Amino acid sequence: MSWSSIWSATVPKGEAVPERVLGTGRCGALHRWATARSAVPRGTSAVAFTLAAPEDRGLVVRSLRVVEGRALPVPRGRDVECVGAVDHTVAPGLGVWGKLSLDAPRDLGLSRYARPGATVGGVVEARTADCSCEWWIEVEVLEGDARRTVRIDDDGRPFTIAPPVARIGTDAQDASQRYGALDVALARGAVALTHGAVAPARGVVAPGRAPGGSSAHAVRLPEIRAQGVWMAADREVPAVGRIVGNPDVPGVVCERVERTLMAAGAHRAGYTTYALVLADRSPPGYEEAVADVSLHVVRVERPKSRPTGYDCYPAGWSGWEPDTRERISAELVPDAPVLPFLTAEPLRFHRDTAAGPATDVLYFGVSPSGAGHLTYHFTIEVTVKTRSGEFARYTLDDAGRPFVLATRPDGVSPSNGEHTYYEIGERIG
Repeated sequence: MSWSSIWSATVPKGEAVPERVLGTGRCGALHRWATARSAVPRGTSAVAFTLAAPEDRGLVVRSLRVVEGRALPVPRGRDVECVGAVDHTVAPGLGVWGKLSLDAPRDLGLSRYARPGATVGGVVEARTADCSCEWWIEVEVLEGDARRTVRIDDDGRPFTIAPPVARIGTDAQDASQRYGALDVALARGAVALTHGAVAPARGVVAPGRAPGGSSAHAVRLPEIRAQGVWMAADREVPAVGRIVGNPDVPGVVCERVERTLMAAGAHRAGYTTYALVLADRSPPGYEEAVADVSLHVVRVERPKSRPTGYDCYPAGWSGWEPDTRERISAELVPDAPVLPFLTAEPLRFHRDTAAGPATDVLYFGVSPSGAGHLTYHFTIEVTVKTRSGEFARYTLDDAGRPFVLATRPDGVSPSNGEHTYYEIGERIG
């Protein structure tokens, strides 16, 4: 994925994007799915690479360039996008060597050394505004006194790139990254519900946007030190056992457990923190507004058999105290399809830069309850009223699917779980 925060590509033939690769925390899955189908990066393409020195002599990297190959038709198909894209498969030590333009090619002078038998590498980001073409990287190296040109490509084939396309994500989704949200995987036209969709309301004239180009985004936040990871799965997931074989690695185990369980179709369970981010590009003066927020339960499922519960407690876990970012929480119950929990909540929009949108964020907790093991599917409904009296209404979900939250299969005690782990310590259940 792009080394920057936004990655976009076009998947040829307009193939429908499966739900399993869309939504919160699924950028890696979307990237793997799209790449396997020869997706063409749009606007920016990043390459991570290493060079290995011969066993008997070192090498020095002296310069690097991106080379434009033959022109290609502009790709047609399904556009996909990741907001907050970070490629965790790339070693952190591979720094960015350069950001180069195919529209204005130049040599990038370098001085990187690898001792005999060692490797050296980095990331190169190629950009274009109008090139739909093949491309590759040429690196000039010195091996002893010998000068060589090394070509870096896609296993013998050129890389591809095409001009940028219109964004899928919104200002609110971009802003959610600064508040600790996970990445968000999106596809254009692949879902029924649209993020930040604006329902007809007084003062709203353009579908999809509110006055001045406002948008909203709701996202489940990753847990912090005060909270554990609680998940409910319809079966045991053996891959978790391999992750927690060595639990004495703080800050790693619980995150990997959660991602593995999500990939297997498990759902978050128990008390969970959400952030509602609002953004607006109106001229200064829109900084004050109020919001009404409610949860709308789409359906409630009762599993046919008792689900398997997984608990993981991070290093520094301090009991059952809720996240201190939250000021309010809502409880999902089976017989309440609509649950208002914020009314005329004041908003204080802040602008980081004069050219950027004004943003604000509301933190709240959601707790599922009810007899038996229930799974709630819900959306978050938001109505914003500005000082000028205009309204914007949003139906927010997880990339076209309702948010999903289950009751905890193993009650409330961390000691009685069938699959319970601490990052520091040992398996206790």
